[in-house]
Amino acid sequence: MQLPSSITQASRGSLDTLVLSNAFGRCEISLFGAHVLSYVPQSDQRERLWLSQSAIFDGISAIRGGVPVCWPWFSDNHGNRQEDLPSHGYVRKQQWTLNDCKDDDNGTAVTLVPQSVQGPGFDYAAQLKIVVHLGEQLSITLVTRNLGSEPFPLSCALHTYFAVEDIQRSELIGLKGEYLDKTRGFDTFSTPSPYRFTMETDRIHLDAAEHLTIQHPGGVTEVDSSGHNSIVVWNPWQDKATAMADMREDGYLTMLCVETAVTGDVSLAPGQTLALQQRIG
Repeated sequence: MQLPSSITQASRGSLDTLVLSNAFGRCEISLFGAHVLSYVPQSDQRERLWLSQSAIFDGISAIRGGVPVCWPWFSDNHGNRQEDLPSHGYVRKQQWTLNDCKDDDNGTAVTLVPQSVQGPGFDYAAQLKIVVHLGEQLSITLVTRNLGSEPFPLSCALHTYFAVEDIQRSELIGLKGEYLDKTRGFDTFSTPSPYRFTMETDRIHLDAAEHLTIQHPGGVTEVDSSGHNSIVVWNPWQDKATAMADMREDGYLTMLCVETAVTGDVSLAPGQTLALQQRIG
C-alpha cells in the first residue's frame, strides 16, 4: 500500500510502528496490538499519553501505557475461571495489519485489522477493526460487527493511560452517579466531588459520561467518548506499581487511566455493529 507523506514507518524495540504527522500533531501506533503509543498535538506540543519507561516491546508482552485495546472481553469478564483466559482478551497481543489509510484537510486516518478475531473463549463470526484519526483531536474507534446468525457477548475498552504531572494534584471532572469499586469487592459507592487521587483506584463508573476533563499542574486534557456504557478509572498506586516488572515504582505518580468501556453483560445481535470511540484533545 502506498503511504501518504504524513505516514512513516518506524520501530520500538522489535515492534513495527506507524508515525502519523501532520499540521494537527503527531502520533505513533504499534502494529503489535494496534496500540497507540504517543499523541502530541501541534497546538501545545504536550504529550497526552503516558508510556511506561519500563515498557516491554518484544512482540509477546502487552505494552504498559498508551492505549491498549481490550477485546472481546474487559478484565476477566469471559465466563471462565480467571486464570483460564488472558485478562482483557487477546487482540492486544496480536499483530495487526494496515488495511487502509487516508490523508486530507481534516487529518490523517489509518485502519488496522487483527490477525484473527477468534481465539480461546471466543469462536463467534465477527469483524473487528480500529480506526485512528489524527485531526483536531486524536480519535480512536474500535468497530465490532456481528457477522454470524446468533448474538454474542461482548465487553471491550480503550484502556487509555493519560500523562499527568502529579497524580496527587490531579482532578477528574465530569463523572457523577455511582461506581463499582474493585478494591472493595465491587461494592457500590457515590462518585466523589471533587474527584482526586490519594490511593489505589480501580472503579467502573456506571455513568457513561460523554465528556470528561483531566486537570493537573501540567495542563488540561479533554476526553470525549461514545458507544460506551461505562468509564473505568484506574491507578495502581505505589505497592502494585512496585510489583509490576514493566512499571517503575514511582510510575503511578505520572499516570491516570480513564477508559472508554463497554462493561457488564452486553449482547451484540446478528448484523449489529458497535463503534467504541474515544477522542482526546
